[in-house]
Amino acid sequence: MSSEVRRGSPLKFILPLALLAVIGLGAGYFSASAAKSFPVAWSVNPLMIKFNASGSFSGSAPDSFTCSPSVSPVTLQAFSSAPDIISITVSPSSFSRCGPTPDDVVVTASCVSNISAVCDGEYTGSVQVCGPAPYTCLKQSLVVDVAVTTHKCPCPTTGG
Repeated sequence: MSSEVRRGSPLKFILPLALLAVIGLGAGYFSASAAKSFPVAWSVNPLMIKFNASGSFSGSAPDSFTCSPSVSPVTLQAFSSAPDIISITVSPSSFSRCGPTPDDVVVTASCVSNISAVCDGEYTGSVQVCGPAPYTCLKQSLVVDVAVTTHKCPCPTTGG
């Protein structure tokens, strides 16, 4: 019986050591992947979009971005501070690769309501570059500032 106990003794040490090694490797991998970042550089940031809602219900502005290091593929996700009033979209919304060559996009802000007075105001939004997995968004979002007016002026002045 004492020989069986001695034979089982190394297992008491090997199993906990193996478990600690697996946990340590997993923590090291998580730490390395969390520290890795793929910064995005936007040519214009913040991007300003202004439009008069009494003339049209949307406005657009061009921009471009690069990634360092390169990432493949990427998708762009747009967000509005007031999605029930203003929607923000980006076109195109995906690229097969983001690298040192600029990728051109057009960001559009649109009134959700067809009543122009509802949209009057200032809003913010953002565009994020995500990749290579859809749930992995890269650092440095584009800030989108939206200014909507409903004035039909400049009004002609009447002379006396």
